[in-house]
Amino acid sequence: MTKTFLPTIALCGVIALSACSRNSEAPAGAANTAAAEKAATDTAATAAKVENQPTIDHPLTKTIVVPPKVASGAPHGPGFDMPLIELGGYAPPRPMEVLRDAHIFTADHPEVASFIPCYCGCGQSGHKDNADCFIRGRDPQGRVTEWEPHGAACAVCIDIAVESMRMRNSGASVTAIRQQVQNEYRPNFPSTETPTPAPPAGK
Repeated sequence: MTKTFLPTIALCGVIALSACSRNSEAPAGAANTAAAEKAATDTAATAAKVENQPTIDHPLTKTIVVPPKVASGAPHGPGFDMPLIELGGYAPPRPMEVLRDAHIFTADHPEVASFIPCYCGCGQSGHKDNADCFIRGRDPQGRVTEWEPHGAACAVCIDIAVESMRMRNSGASVTAIRQQVQNEYRPNFPSTETPTPAPPAGK
């Protein structure tokens, strides 16, 4: 009787262990499935966020947040959805409509202005690109909250921004705009070029 009883106990033990093993695997599989579904959801959400809010990595400063496009027909520019341009009591070096265009272009197109150098000597003040000549602050969505006063008083900064605007409007790449500005200003201002990184490949 003892000989028959012991194998029976052993067999029951094997069956019990097998059942426990299967039960312990089920939650792990469920957890893995849940984790995979969560990862897929997170990836989709991140992709949607990137699509809705374009960003560009600026090696020397920060991530560039491109502001949302203005709704069709909505008033736009200084005095509307941007701060007023302060002249500090002095006449600007260029007509007001030109000054306004320079501010609006750098505000709306940091993906261009952030890769265009300036040559007026403002690098000594910490400026790293033509965008810094005009923009002092932005909100998390990329909208301008504060202008850099220097841009309203400097003909070089304004001229570079306006030239960038004209070339961009004609379909030129950021690389082509940068090259044109460098060709125009480097010979006369070889030591005052801001430490502006090159644009991303293909831009």
